Amino acid sequence: MNNMPPLSGVAAFIQVAETGAFNEASRRLKLSPSAASKAVTRLEDHLGVKLLHRTTRSLGLTPEGERYLEGAKRLLSDMAALGNEVSNTPAEPSGRLTVSVPAALGRMWLVDTLSGFRDAWPKVEIELSLDDRVVNLAGDAVDVVIRAGNLDDSVSLVTRRLFTDPLIVCATPNYWNYKGRPHTPADLTHHHCLNFRNRRTGRAMPWHFDIGGSVKSQVFEGQLTIDDGEAVGRAAKSGLGVSQMPGFMAMEALRRGDLEEVLRDFRPPEVPFTALYLDRRLVSPRIRAFVDFLSHLKPFSDNEI
Repeated sequence: MNNMPPLSGVAAFIQVAETGAFNEASRRLKLSPSAASKAVTRLEDHLGVKLLHRTTRSLGLTPEGERYLEGAKRLLSDMAALGNEVSNTPAEPSGRLTVSVPAALGRMWLVDTLSGFRDAWPKVEIELSLDDRVVNLAGDAVDVVIRAGNLDDSVSLVTRRLFTDPLIVCATPNYWNYKGRPHTPADLTHHHCLNFRNRRTGRAMPWHFDIGGSVKSQVFEGQLTIDDGEAVGRAAKSGLGVSQMPGFMAMEALRRGDLEEVLRDFRPPEVPFTALYLDRRLVSPRIRAFVDFLSHLKPFSDNEI
């Protein structure tokens, strides 16, 4: 069997799925409703599965149809990108862009930046997944993943360094006035340290410091351990103790004076944030535009505090 699907059927299926009606789909495709229906039927016969539930009163996607729709849209998008490449016609970014981002970074920074991207590229529809799990870009139908830290599983992926973010040791002014400010990392043993427990390993994450040009790590005893990084940050902002948190999480509270940093001279190297997407010869304009947009931003700046 020829594995290449009939492109007329793919185009007809996408239009029917998005409009929910053969009449509207056929109008967009400049076909008769009968021709559009036959094109979808030929595609279903080629695939050997039903993509649409058809009744006299309703039209809907089967589970196979829902899965096929995303891939079919990517297929036509890549075909359009190829046409633009060989004709030297720059393509305007458009269509749906699926992005997976660490939950705290998404809620506390990325969402607030999207208005700028929308203004620049109004034809791109972003579907944002706030998730800390490991993502399979191809299997999960994700266009771009943003991840923190050094990467060791980026084979067959394009990686683009976006920015780096510091780790900030901080607490509320009232807490420091009550407990006193530490002068070295060792002084934290006398403080209420708020710890983050990694859900995958079940272990408390160590704190990191630059001591004499070398990075030293230590787990401090604390009265509160939470398996959600954003909740650890909120606990610090509530005055429950000291936290070492990402700069993007501390930025607004530091600017307002709700948190105060200590041990700044012991900050470890900043944490890199990287965008990853599938290694394709033709990169969708919407992926390129989104990654370019983020590469010019930085969630934390000492100059703004």
